[in-house]
Amino acid sequence: MTSDSPAASPSPLEAPAGRRSRLARHRDRLAPAFAHRDFVRLWRANLGTMMSYWMQNVAQGWLVAVITESPLILGTLAMIRAIPMLFLSPFGGVLADRVSRTKLLITSQLLFTVAGLAIGVLVATGRIEVWHLAVSSVLAGTSFAISVPSRNALVSDLVPRRQVGNAIALTSTTMNASRIVGPALAGWLIGVIGIAGTYFVQTGGYLWGMVNVLAVRGGDQHPRTRGSPFAALRDGFKFAFSTRPLAALLLLGLSPSLFSMPMIFILPIFVKQDLKAGSEELGLVLAAQGIGAVIGSVAVVAHAGSRRKGPIVMLSAAAFGVAIIALGLTRSPLAAGIVMAFAGLFSAVYMANNQTMIQLLAPNRLRGRVMSIWMLGWGLTPLGLMPISIVAENFGMPVAMVLGGSLSVAVVLFIMVWGRVLWTLDAEAAVDPSDEST
Repeated sequence: MTSDSPAASPSPLEAPAGRRSRLARHRDRLAPAFAHRDFVRLWRANLGTMMSYWMQNVAQGWLVAVITESPLILGTLAMIRAIPMLFLSPFGGVLADRVSRTKLLITSQLLFTVAGLAIGVLVATGRIEVWHLAVSSVLAGTSFAISVPSRNALVSDLVPRRQVGNAIALTSTTMNASRIVGPALAGWLIGVIGIAGTYFVQTGGYLWGMVNVLAVRGGDQHPRTRGSPFAALRDGFKFAFSTRPLAALLLLGLSPSLFSMPMIFILPIFVKQDLKAGSEELGLVLAAQGIGAVIGSVAVVAHAGSRRKGPIVMLSAAAFGVAIIALGLTRSPLAAGIVMAFAGLFSAVYMANNQTMIQLLAPNRLRGRVMSIWMLGWGLTPLGLMPISIVAENFGMPVAMVLGGSLSVAVVLFIMVWGRVLWTLDAEAAVDPSDEST
């Protein structure tokens, strides 16, 4: 080729070099962890799995509302799901520190997929019964218990230490936003393709997660815990609750999960009975919550480098409880949607920053076990639905919402005083570099 020959034309699918560099600069400023391929794969897996998991909660809630219209049955099913989460999640943390975290994730994906597909087929064929939902709840709770500690702990194995904070912020934001956006998407899908179709979409999300986990090649360099699993579990609890800031954050994570989050599960019945609306309005109310969660999640990622996350965690948790109180006082889908938008924003900010601080304060050798303690909050959400459902059954949904939100705010106020070290704590500086594997 001569010197004046034209250079080969770039592929039409390839962005110009200047634009690529601009995109890379934006990525490196806001999400440098996305430069690591294995982390991106894990992030995509978490997105698909967690969206599907929380979609399933609303799909099941609406299914129960159609079949029985009983908040008590809905609460009972949630409690059945919570039992394996409460008893197995601590041992899920032990497994996360002892064996391959990616293999644990693949196993959990299989359980999720089988359970979701079975319920979808039963609904489509008109053979669904409450006991089927009970079995599915046990499988979902078990899968959640063995996988979430590994999902969270694996993050720190896939990026350099200097980017752990950003990776945690991206992961926790995605997982916690999925807790809000997933139900919103499910509410919309129920009105468009029905309950069975929504379950099949969830199954697709679980399969997508499995494909991405199978593609992860790195990670799992964490120190392997040896000895008795009960001794390992004891070490994790001892460290977590002998450290005042970490104990305060863990307790702060339990409060909204126990008293405020259950309201999301009974929202379908609230919309149907108290707001006198249908699945379309449910979808709009949950969509408003999802929009608020997305806004809050973007704000968290944009400010992931903030050194003073403690005040943000406490104030946003209190604001979330106030939003739940306000939700119980609404009497129209429009008002409920506005309130839920703020609830989604505050909950996303609170949960993402809470998890980020906990991971930063936990040493790598104990991170799986500490995150399994944090995960107890997720198990308490469906468990907390049981007493709330009893109150709703006897005194009405609005009373249950006001009560739950008030209890949540009360606990947060206690943490503000007892755990006042959080007002000034710099979690990033508390990380011991010698303990990190990357």
